Amino acid sequence: MRALVADADPTTTVLVANALQSWGFEVEVAHDGAAAWQRINAVDPPSIAIIDQVIPQIDGLDLCRRMRDTWRLASMYILLLTGARRVDLLAGLEAGADECVTKPIDLDELHVRVKVGQRAASLHRDLSRKITDLRRAHDRLQQMASTDALTSLYSRRWWFDMAGNEFARSRRYGSELSVLLVDLDHFKMVNDCHGHETGDRVLSAFAEMLRRECRQTDIIGRIGGEEFALALPETSIAQAEIVASRVTHGCRGLSLPAGDGTIHWSCSTGLTDTRDADADLDTVLRRADAALYDAKRAGRDRWTNAA
Repeated sequence: MRALVADADPTTTVLVANALQSWGFEVEVAHDGAAAWQRINAVDPPSIAIIDQVIPQIDGLDLCRRMRDTWRLASMYILLLTGARRVDLLAGLEAGADECVTKPIDLDELHVRVKVGQRAASLHRDLSRKITDLRRAHDRLQQMASTDALTSLYSRRWWFDMAGNEFARSRRYGSELSVLLVDLDHFKMVNDCHGHETGDRVLSAFAEMLRRECRQTDIIGRIGGEEFALALPETSIAQAEIVASRVTHGCRGLSLPAGDGTIHWSCSTGLTDTRDADADLDTVLRRADAALYDAKRAGRDRWTNAA
């Protein structure tokens, strides 16, 4: 554990630094407040700061206040070296010091107070690690909930939440929003003829193609076994038709080795945009779904715009 000793008096600095080193600390020394603040505010600050109340450039009280006002330094354990007057002790505690040690320094007293600081710093370090671990676990769980495990696209629930937010935004600001529903043609035959592992590879390859053909702002999700949904913010129906054409041609150009040969597949797409009469996202999706079935009835491997 590292400690900083900030004192203008060389005798006090050597006395305290030597004691800290004998107690197992790595010690940094500063002889004025500006140098002390530079070391305290480093990327990897010390765990304990022992600061003289009366120190040049930036005094000990001001250093305490600065640390308590700086979020990442607010938990640093501060021992303030003060005079014996009660007013000095109260001023130090009010400025944010955890403990005050009066001069001349009693090393036994200092040792006890430093040990308290060690415990506090260790507890804070352990707490910070646990908070970091919890945040990582939370982020991982959120990613698992929001992402389809096979394709890494948005999951069904997350897609509906995200697309619902975009629908609400388009209603509020009058912005354009288009929606595409895409279904892989005869996908059951892929699983039946080539196995589910090949079927999974087909889904993954198709998802990767969707990512290539769409913008980062587009919301792409797998909402069923072989059914995908795209919400395209700030996109007119004419622009959505261009996306639908790219997706259709892109899918047609995909291929994967399977057994002794190569498999190809196609997709059908229904698309629509939001309209003034739409009460909610479900209304838009029903229209896109009807257009999707029109594309299938017309022979598949195509897109159809909702009437």
